[in-house]
Amino acid sequence: MTARTRKVPPAPTAVERHARVLYGAMGVAALAFGLLCLGTYLEQAWRPAPALSLLAFLLVFGLPLLIGVLSKWASLRLLRSLALADGVVFLAILAFWLVVRAEPLTTGASDIPWVISFTGIPAMAVAVATRDRIGWAYTALVCTASGLLRAATTTDPQPLLVGVEDGLYSLLMITVFVGLTGLTRRRAAQVDAAALFVGADQAARAAQVARQRVRLSIDALVHDSVISSLLMAGRGGIPAPTIARHAQTTLARLDAVRTPALNPGFRATGHELVDALEQLAADLAPDAAVHSDLSDNLRIPAVAVTALLDAVGEALRNSVAAAGRGQGRQVVRTVTVQGRRGGIRVLVHDDGAGFDPARVPAERLGITQSIIGRMERLTGGAAAVRSRPGAGTEVEVSWTPEPSPAAAPAPAASAALATLARTAPAAVLTRPEPTTPPAPTRLRPPTPVSLAIIALFILVHALLAFGDDEPGATLPGEVLGFLALVLAALIMARPDNNRMTRVRAGVVVALCALAGALVAFPMTPANPTPFGHWYLGAITLLLVVLAVRGRSDLAWLGYALMTVVAIVWCLVNGLPGVNGLEMVSRHAGTLLAGSLFALGMARSTQALSVLNGERALHSAAAATTVAAIEERESQLARVNVLSRPILDLLAQSTELGPELRAECLLVEATLRDAMRARALFVEPLVSATRAARLRGVEVTLLDDSGDHQPVQMSAVVAAVADELNVLVSGRLTARVLPADRPFIASIVIGAATPQMLMVTPEGLLQEA
Repeated sequence: MTARTRKVPPAPTAVERHARVLYGAMGVAALAFGLLCLGTYLEQAWRPAPALSLLAFLLVFGLPLLIGVLSKWASLRLLRSLALADGVVFLAILAFWLVVRAEPLTTGASDIPWVISFTGIPAMAVAVATRDRIGWAYTALVCTASGLLRAATTTDPQPLLVGVEDGLYSLLMITVFVGLTGLTRRRAAQVDAAALFVGADQAARAAQVARQRVRLSIDALVHDSVISSLLMAGRGGIPAPTIARHAQTTLARLDAVRTPALNPGFRATGHELVDALEQLAADLAPDAAVHSDLSDNLRIPAVAVTALLDAVGEALRNSVAAAGRGQGRQVVRTVTVQGRRGGIRVLVHDDGAGFDPARVPAERLGITQSIIGRMERLTGGAAAVRSRPGAGTEVEVSWTPEPSPAAAPAPAASAALATLARTAPAAVLTRPEPTTPPAPTRLRPPTPVSLAIIALFILVHALLAFGDDEPGATLPGEVLGFLALVLAALIMARPDNNRMTRVRAGVVVALCALAGALVAFPMTPANPTPFGHWYLGAITLLLVVLAVRGRSDLAWLGYALMTVVAIVWCLVNGLPGVNGLEMVSRHAGTLLAGSLFALGMARSTQALSVLNGERALHSAAAATTVAAIEERESQLARVNVLSRPILDLLAQSTELGPELRAECLLVEATLRDAMRARALFVEPLVSATRAARLRGVEVTLLDDSGDHQPVQMSAVVAAVADELNVLVSGRLTARVLPADRPFIASIVIGAATPQMLMVTPEGLLQEA
């Protein structure tokens, strides 16, 4: 039975999360405002059609509440439709009230229509669901309609002034939320764009690393197996059956790289590893003595066994090739196998000529890649080469198992990487470094928008404070309170790197409490004006911005102080303290909405940081897998084209003739070119190099450009090919230089007339 793969839904974007956070906050705000104005609604219910009045309240209250309930899981298309429906319904109710009920509200305790309390919620809904321009147009429309309705229903002798004041106050309050909505939406879009760029960049880097590691792994295999077999055959001195066996093993290893073993969890015992090392030594260095103290209880993973055998084999080959130079005596070689920290250590030692490791050319792959590089690519592997001229050489390779981690559920990304490591063992998959989630970004408008809002704040509250006929005794306190609030607003507008400092936030709270006391206590309950308590709305608006600026705790402290001022004012003027609670209660919903906005954005920022990290990890893992497979197939195809025909002949041959030996050396040299000079391993240079070698020219091709090949690489290839085509003897060394050099390549010709040519960045050839 074929298992079905469940499709994983795409991770939400920052824009989507932003919309859902605001939809959820609207639901909570609607619940708060609905409860706060429930009493006013019951007083103002339209008696001729109570069912219609109830429907209007349920729609205005219920639609945003439904949006909030559905905000976590419903589709954005559905949420957007509900938000637009809320905006249309709210406008329809305002229009109905203006047309049908445009008369002063003389019943009940308030002449403010209950529907006006909800003005900010549909404006926010439309702002979230549409573009900025539409959101601003709708805000202006509903604030104008709200002011007209207030003018039509107030019992004040100056209804037009009341309507203008109410409309401007609504515009000011809603402008803050609509402006923040547009600002945060643009920033969310920037986060998405940045995350996409970073994800693509990490995927590209991961793919580059994967390709490089696959390349190094296959280069090491080619060097240790393919080139080794070809050199054994080309140089002579080794029996044909031994060469045939090595060629057969090499072909099997090439096939194994393309088709990983079915049992990657296989573990060899200590004795099995020692047996393999003894066979390896017998083939490569029959005079080497193998000593071991391994226990048969030791279990070594197949990948570690392979790496150890390959590294030891290269060490033995190097010893046989170089240790006896100039010694005039037989070199003593030993292979010592020891248990070490639950793993294994192998020492390959000889008392031969030795060498200076620091003077080994970088292009020599035997030590750097086949020994040290191979073991470093193995998890838990390590290698060291110790030698000096005249003192012999010792190569140490080791593998130590990783400590077992504490049992814990593996994240999906880690499980995916583990699966990829099993299915693509040639690539060492790299997990992007986890990033620490940044501190929640406290959102605030840029300076021009801040200044515009402050100007509107001053204009509106100057009109509210001084637009009505006020008793002269209250004017000094009102002026001082107004100035204190303006100063608080200016302090809020000063730019901060992130969140507002606690000291500045404390100063704002103190100024708000002072302004409330200065304006309130000179007033008396007798002959109140429609906006006599304007300072409550002004303070609330400042506290909302304070919450958005990252100081929700101090914002609610300021609200508590404002409540104390209202209660004390009531008690001083002979009113019940509960009246003070009623005065400030309608502002609680506004501050709650601002706090939810700030909290939602902060949590969304944290969640997005983790989410984008996981998204980048998955992209990098997927890119790693694809790149590893593509690079492995490409490299193996090249190796097979170059070497498999000759390896097949070696695997079947009992006798090696001069032509076959010469061909082995040619193929070996060509493989070295492919590994050491990738940028130069292209036609027509490959053919020119082979032809020159057949004429007896010693050719060395090197590429030091890494991943930054010159733009004029074709000019370099043509120049080297041209020089090889006319050279009949001697030697030629062509090198592609690192990117920071003034020239892009050098060509050194050692013939009857030595010559050194340089290739300029423009692709021109000139003598050095």
